[in-house]
Amino acid sequence: MHQGDRGATGPVPDPAIGPSSARTARVVWVVIAILLVGVIVLVAYALTRPSATAQRSAKPARTSPGVLAAVTGVPGSVLDSTGVAAPRSPVIPPKLVTGAPLVGPGGKPLVLFVGADFCPFCAAERWPLVVALSRFGRFAELRNTASSPNAVFPSIQSFTFTDSSYTSQYVDFTGVELFSSVLARDGSYVRIAELTAGEAQVMARYGNGPTPGTAPGQLPFVDIANHMVASTAGFSPAVLVGLSQSTIAGDLSQAGGAVTPPVVASANYLTAGICLATGQQPGSVCASKGVRAADKALGLG
Repeated sequence: MHQGDRGATGPVPDPAIGPSSARTARVVWVVIAILLVGVIVLVAYALTRPSATAQRSAKPARTSPGVLAAVTGVPGSVLDSTGVAAPRSPVIPPKLVTGAPLVGPGGKPLVLFVGADFCPFCAAERWPLVVALSRFGRFAELRNTASSPNAVFPSIQSFTFTDSSYTSQYVDFTGVELFSSVLARDGSYVRIAELTAGEAQVMARYGNGPTPGTAPGQLPFVDIANHMVASTAGFSPAVLVGLSQSTIAGDLSQAGGAVTPPVVASANYLTAGICLATGQQPGSVCASKGVRAADKALGLG
């Protein structure tokens, strides 16, 4: 071939930089741009979304002094006249158990409660438990909560033991609320506490769980120094549906109140269990008519 002929036809195109490669390069840059936008969006979401920690950081409102006084000061006459009778709402007695004494951080018999803010049965059980514990000590502070509005017994008004304050010369009390009533984005309730190894062991022995790696079994769970255990509410939460906290608390001062019989009967059963743990002290509580009725029903003589 002559030199002039090569110049007339022009250089041969390099296949590496042809139209197909140019299109590929453009596609690569578009993908990179999309990825960058996605990263920016994810970072913005992570920085602005409320975290589980933030969702549980706000403390529930304190229980009003009037409600606190009413629920912690149920008259002895109401406790005695009710006994364990609740004709219109059957009461489920706790069960007696045996085991090594459960002792609290203060060296006294331990009353352990495990529940969750969203749980309607937990909401119901806190009422008699607060009444019973108040016969042996003092709640200086409780905070308000309501069970899930989506539960079969919706929006039961109650208390949470998170950030509560209780003192007693007879017993120690630990109240563990495992979950809040706040839903996370995945539809589960926000976890706010964990069981200690000892608490999980007690619940595994006397309750219905826990299942390893998940939430415990049935809630609520109450253990009175390994003398008495309750694995559900003492009465149906249906009794409390639609009632305000102040209405429930106020009703407890009247022997014939609508919610008094199941709440107070359950409280007398729990009181009898605490008396077992304390060696029947104080005598003014443990020898009372209402507690003796619970003793008899439990087969304690």
